[in-house]
Amino acid sequence: MASSSVDATRRQSDQDERQQAGRVGYRAEPAGELSETIVLVNRSLDPVTNVELWWYAPDANIDPAEHEDVFLAFSTVPPCTRMAFDHRAVDAYLLNNLGIEQGGAPLRAIQFIDSDGRQWSRDPTGLRAATNERDDGQDVGDDVPARQEPAEHCDK
Repeated sequence: MASSSVDATRRQSDQDERQQAGRVGYRAEPAGELSETIVLVNRSLDPVTNVELWWYAPDANIDPAEHEDVFLAFSTVPPCTRMAFDHRAVDAYLLNNLGIEQGGAPLRAIQFIDSDGRQWSRDPTGLRAATNERDDGQDVGDDVPARQEPAEHCDK
């Protein structure tokens, strides 16, 4: 009996920890033959910070013995906000900063910090505590090449 109570408490704690992170997601929509428009959505009532977009880029101007991922980081996704990234700006960033040709690096994951200070990673397989460390990329602060608009299905 005590074991099932501990398991239930643990499940509730895990669910509580994931509550905000579970409301943050992304998708890549085709934007031409080789480009993608990245759409990032925060449907929670709190902002997420230290946001990173991660691309799989084994052919980038980086040492593949160290890692095969590159990132673009920015400060914040406000509460209840949908951000659509300009694919031309993303393509230019990847080419000019990392030598990656258009269509040469698929978006692999996003990372962010929730309002409780926990770092999360979301990729096509799901949501988990983040494990990636920053190596090759750039933090653009608040200068994000994205259009912001209200998110649908927000927790309001």
